[in-house]
Amino acid sequence: MLAGIPVHERFRTCLTALVANRRLAGRIVLAVMGLAWVTLASASLRQTSITVDEFGHLPAGYNLLTTGDFRYCSLNPPVLNALSAAPLLFMDLPGRGSVGPLGRDASHDFWRNGYAFMDRHRGEYLAAFNVARHVTVAIVALLGVLVFAWARRLVPERPNLAGLLAAALVWLTPDVLAHARLVTTDAGSALSIALTIFAGWALVRSPGFARAALCGLALGVAMLCKFSAVSLYLVLPIQAALLLRGRPEARGPVFKGLAIALGVSLAVINAGYLLEGTGERLDAGPWRSGVMQGAASLLPGATPVPVPASFARAFDQQLADSRSGDPSYLLGERYHGGRWDYFLILLVTKTPVPLLLLAAWGTLLALRQRDGRGRDAVLLLLPGAICLGMFSLLSEKQLGLRQILPGVALFWLWAACALSRQRLDLPRAAVLAGLLAWAGVVIVQQYPGYLSTFNLLAGGSQRGHEVAVDSNLDWGQDLVQLKRYLDSHPTGPIRLLYFGRVDPSLYGIDYVVGDPVEEPELTAVSLSLHGRPYVAYDHGELRGVGPVPWSDPRLGEPIARVGSIRIFRTASALRPTALALP
Repeated sequence: MLAGIPVHERFRTCLTALVANRRLAGRIVLAVMGLAWVTLASASLRQTSITVDEFGHLPAGYNLLTTGDFRYCSLNPPVLNALSAAPLLFMDLPGRGSVGPLGRDASHDFWRNGYAFMDRHRGEYLAAFNVARHVTVAIVALLGVLVFAWARRLVPERPNLAGLLAAALVWLTPDVLAHARLVTTDAGSALSIALTIFAGWALVRSPGFARAALCGLALGVAMLCKFSAVSLYLVLPIQAALLLRGRPEARGPVFKGLAIALGVSLAVINAGYLLEGTGERLDAGPWRSGVMQGAASLLPGATPVPVPASFARAFDQQLADSRSGDPSYLLGERYHGGRWDYFLILLVTKTPVPLLLLAAWGTLLALRQRDGRGRDAVLLLLPGAICLGMFSLLSEKQLGLRQILPGVALFWLWAACALSRQRLDLPRAAVLAGLLAWAGVVIVQQYPGYLSTFNLLAGGSQRGHEVAVDSNLDWGQDLVQLKRYLDSHPTGPIRLLYFGRVDPSLYGIDYVVGDPVEEPELTAVSLSLHGRPYVAYDHGELRGVGPVPWSDPRLGEPIARVGSIRIFRTASALRPTALALP
């Protein structure tokens, strides 16, 4: 059809058609953005060593898929673990199956199976994790597509701007990018919770059986992804009540739809476990958490538990762990229990300055805008607020910004809608483009250390340990960088006090932990061991290490920092004590 037309005329024709078809143009720009983001995430995941929780998540999913035994998912629901492990079925890993029986449920222990998987598959271990991590990359890519499509519906007057801005803000957040490269449940939970909120919004807009069933399906899947999704059972009815103000005629159909969604979600949870153990007696315990113990004391022992036994026991374990009082860290202090300002401080210090400015700009605009402001706030900010309150006030464990990742994604969707509704003249457009470009520069500068990113308000990533550690800074992700440093500074074995569970020798690191024959020249210490005891892997043994004060003169002279690991010229030994394998 274009034969005989000069090339420049063909290009002009195609460009004119593209500009005229704005919907197609938006999708093409989104595809380009998404491809660039996936490329960055895929490249950087190979520079990130296996983190603390990944160590157990992937073996749990792989053992579930190869044995069909849901008890391997003893700390988390099965869906995300199984999805991440699915590509491993095509790798033909040897030695499929479980470790031998070690007493009641001992062989299904989360951490024990992490060590067993590592020992059984040492030759393919790192490759297996790199393959599995691409599943999470795909999940977060879908999260960007979801907020793009959702923002277009929320701001129909400027759909492309709203959608592209929402996707960009989510993808340019360092913590989102950090957890998009890990085999954990945090990023997948952000997608499943956002999908459920979207389905609930669609149900409120136009109630009906089909939308109620889809909402229930999304809710059930969210519960099969991470237990923190239980907050949705509170969020959805509150949202519906607030969004239905002024529409009394719709309340009946909407709340009937929510009741259907509740039933469907329970069916999905049970189906996710193939109905194994559904209806087990409440007195079948023992239960570890106060919630389940309270239920068992108030209700008859013969009361059937309406979810599978493995689901109920893993949920009980999580509830008990959330009240276990593991030490948290903030602003130089180790403490037990929750702090109301923990996540707020992290949001201010870990979000890059350009994104903070965009968040403040969007918030001010939302406060001034009339149309859609109240409904958007209820829809998008309420889930994050409830999630923030739950982990700030009800949990004794505050171990990272990753716990509120779903709320972060929904906040950026809300901010994008507010920013795209304003009158966008040339100066405003230039400022908006400049801030987004600045955020992109930050992402490039921080490569590949997105997990440990802190902004200028915190003094940058080099001073981030003064604010927070654990999964905010040091989650065992920097063995690749340590190996690179040691290759350029050859010294022989290094004493390694490492916050992680994987064997450092898998990365080619010659290390010692305990009492060597000859004292190493260098000592490397993970920043998360400040004020916190931990269990380090030492050539098949586990040894207790830490707490390690940063200023301890026994460490020697500090000479370098490699990501989240500090390097010292050894003065004298820190002598860990041997521990038995759990």
